[in-house]
Amino acid sequence: MKKAYKEPGLTTEGVVFSVEVDSVEREFLILKSALTYLCKLQGFTMDFMNTYRACEARIHSVARRLAASAPRGGPVVLNTACFV
Repeated sequence: MKKAYKEPGLTTEGVVFSVEVDSVEREFLILKSALTYLCKLQGFTMDFMNTYRACEARIHSVARRLAASAPRGGPVVLNTACFV
């Protein structure tokens, strides 16, 4: 049976999304500043949600690596430094 995840959502700080890490669903927040950086890096001109979707594979890869060292609890925050 495939597990249903919450849809990514735009907040005042960025985009909240979830990813399964070691069989546990973890919540993440990618800041708007990081999305702006990714947008410029790729040469995009998009809003935050479209940038998230266009870079989703890269964002999820970074999120999984960060989750290994982040304590469980609140969302793990991805900032610009995570993608430099």
